[in-house]
Amino acid sequence: MFAEEKASAKSSATHFSFTRNGALIAHPEDMPKPGPYYTCLVNMEGVQNFPFEYALYFSTDHNHEGGIWLYLCNGVLSEAGSWKSYDQAVVDGDFDYLHNKPEKNPIFRDTVQGYSSETPHANVIDGTVYMTYHNVLGKGKGQATLLSTSPDGINFFRINGEEDSVVLHGSGHNGYFRWAPNPFSGVKHKYVGYSLYGGGKNYHSAMWVSDDAIEWNLEQVFTPTEGLAVDEEDRMLIWHEFDPASVRPLGNGEYIALCAGGNRASGSMERIVEIYEVFLADDGKTLIREARKVVPRGPEGSFDSEEATEPTPIVIGDTWYLLYVGTSQKGKLNTVMSATGTLDISAPQPPKLSAEDQQRHFYTPEKK
Repeated sequence: MFAEEKASAKSSATHFSFTRNGALIAHPEDMPKPGPYYTCLVNMEGVQNFPFEYALYFSTDHNHEGGIWLYLCNGVLSEAGSWKSYDQAVVDGDFDYLHNKPEKNPIFRDTVQGYSSETPHANVIDGTVYMTYHNVLGKGKGQATLLSTSPDGINFFRINGEEDSVVLHGSGHNGYFRWAPNPFSGVKHKYVGYSLYGGGKNYHSAMWVSDDAIEWNLEQVFTPTEGLAVDEEDRMLIWHEFDPASVRPLGNGEYIALCAGGNRASGSMERIVEIYEVFLADDGKTLIREARKVVPRGPEGSFDSEEATEPTPIVIGDTWYLLYVGTSQKGKLNTVMSATGTLDISAPQPPKLSAEDQQRHFYTPEKK
């Protein structure tokens, strides 16, 4: 009996261990409901004169006009008192050194090519902030990921000015893009990212690679697959909520990362989403082991009682500061949440997937 109990205890251990800290940033009063969507936490150390250590970019949630909001942090990332809105920063004079700047949030909205600018994701490259986001291009034209850059983290300019600034090609909906410097030894490119690939209920996801964060090539299309590597048969890994900035090597060609997982939902369907640790090969696409839940939904009545989603971390020393979006009130309220934790690469490993299951999510077009 003791041996069985001991084995059970070992199998429930995880590499990531997080403690939920609750709400960090409430729904801004002037932001369309349900509120903050698709958070991206960025270390701003490389941006000249930027007066804050960290920036949090997020967007509206399926709003016709859309828009990218900015919140700023000096101090402890998991403490609400360390944060202020861009609006307050302008009032406080924090950006007086910039002659031209947005008056208030949203700091950016692309109206040149489509509308409804949402799902930002940003990285600092050689002192410049590169931010992707998706726009609705118009009826019958789908939703595309575009790129704008900023020398100061505040004023963003489309990569091709008035010309086409779409950077992902090949599907009617390539939004929800998340990307980072390539962490995988088996991927021979400087940057890697993951996006939605086609919308609707039977959507796919995709992996992309690039050497300059501007020209992106499609590497692999995924079919999100219920029951594959997750603990419930109606749940699946949501590849366009995979966070490449969270990837860490475990040795022997294996990598661990954070990824959302939940039910298949689109439009107004009820969503159930939680955060998992996932195990990948060095190609960034082959699943190696069973995923394990590390940030579950909160209890009834909490701000993340329906969804804990869109993880974005900063690692300081041995501490992981994880921000994510919590959803409650039947999808009518989004709140920026925080959790803190550690990564123990020596923790017991979950079972390996079969050779077939390791690539069962790879999409293969049907032959006509």
